[in-house]
Amino acid sequence: MPGLILAVDQGSSSTRCVAFDARLAPIAQTSRPVTTEFPASGRVEHDARQILDGVLGAMNEALTCAGANWAEVSGVGLAGQTETFVVWERDTGRPVYPAISWRDTRTSDACAAMRAEGHETAIRSRTGLPLESAFSASKLRWLLAELPGARKAAAEGQLLFGDINCWLIWHLSGGTAHVTDPSMAARTMLFDIAAGHWDHSLLDLFGIPEAMLPAVRPTASPLAVTDAAVCGGRAAITACVGDQQAALFGQRCWHEGMAKLTLGTGAFLWCNAGDDPTHPVPAGVVSSCAWQLGGHVTYALEGFVPNAGAITTWLRQIGVLGQSSWPRIRPGALARAADGAWCVPALFGLGTPTWMPLTFAEIGNLTADSSGDDIAEAALIGVAHQIVDAIEAVRGGLIRPLELIRVDGGLAGNESVVAAIADLADLRLERTAATEVTALGVGALAGIGADQWDRQALAGLPFETDYAARPELDPGSRQAARRAWRRQVDAAIDRHGMGQQSAGAGSARTAS
Repeated sequence: MPGLILAVDQGSSSTRCVAFDARLAPIAQTSRPVTTEFPASGRVEHDARQILDGVLGAMNEALTCAGANWAEVSGVGLAGQTETFVVWERDTGRPVYPAISWRDTRTSDACAAMRAEGHETAIRSRTGLPLESAFSASKLRWLLAELPGARKAAAEGQLLFGDINCWLIWHLSGGTAHVTDPSMAARTMLFDIAAGHWDHSLLDLFGIPEAMLPAVRPTASPLAVTDAAVCGGRAAITACVGDQQAALFGQRCWHEGMAKLTLGTGAFLWCNAGDDPTHPVPAGVVSSCAWQLGGHVTYALEGFVPNAGAITTWLRQIGVLGQSSWPRIRPGALARAADGAWCVPALFGLGTPTWMPLTFAEIGNLTADSSGDDIAEAALIGVAHQIVDAIEAVRGGLIRPLELIRVDGGLAGNESVVAAIADLADLRLERTAATEVTALGVGALAGIGADQWDRQALAGLPFETDYAARPELDPGSRQAARRAWRRQVDAAIDRHGMGQQSAGAGSARTAS
């Protein structure tokens, strides 16, 4: 009999659990907060035990709210913040150090030194990733050097490494399963995404003992069974996936050329790149594993824009917007953009494809009758242009045309922004009606792993969108707006002394 699916979305600020029924309809949803510590400059950590306790609490509360018990659960799926990791003792399960977050930059200088030594090309060719501190390898090397005796203990199999999903599966199973999937392994900077296994040359480069690494299993498959003494009941854990990859699957971007765009604090573009990991990837774009179903691996291209919904907070902070007001792009504004007020909102740097480490916003072409609405509109148009820059970069790495972008996230509620992106990118955008897209994706994968449905059956289940934007801007106005934006960005970079700095590949980031 088809049963419930428990889908866990473990993020950097909260853990959410959604219980889905046999038609993938949500029937209960719970959450637990996640505490973040900043013990020193550049250091970002979590209490791994708190994360585990939060997952256990959220799952059991979801069952209670659904009026169900563990015997009715067909599968458990875990979607996690992809680069955050834990090292723990095999015998006791005790973490030897706090979970180190994807946001942690303690090894930035070490990564820069390795780039200067010429290691980035080999790393990127094998892993699809730039040599950046966002990914796990350099921080794992730091931890093994920092803790006395840690490297020896790891080599002897006494210490285990795992991403957040891996850590959770190990504990939920009572310490019987040390596993992860390709979507999570691919974010360590130690995994050969084409070969589908840990890369020995990279393990040697970073000094990581293979004995501490988990086995890599398909994304949707029987990975483990929960221990009743830990969870309160027994159920199969049938999916493990990264959070952004789960959202890509939840948006049903199952075919090459389909993409999802999460418009949150930043903007996160993931595009299904098919089954060929060897196709050249444009500079500034990250290549990664999306998921593995059976023996088939699907890859993705990733683009990141750090300035999206956060711009609203900034506009309120400087007094352009009231605390309860929302900015919008007025009809006809894009056609006038080349001559009107403009803004380059690079408050948190420029992402794909330039990766310039800038922290400023520039506003220009104001007149005596300019208003706060004009400034807010210009800032939003600047956000839309940055997102289109990322879209155009990702497009350059696709063999087939980019067909469709499905959007979600808080800023997606601002339809004027979604419409502006459609106009400037000359693409159709659809906003999904589901609010928990990551949970929806991992829930769907968990059902596949539990043999409750396959992708063909999933395609027959309801999938609703509540807004669609089609490009309406004429080609001449589109080209003029894009040319004006590029001039403004190039001039801003020159004014801030970054004109001669190489952008490099950058560090694309997942929303967690």
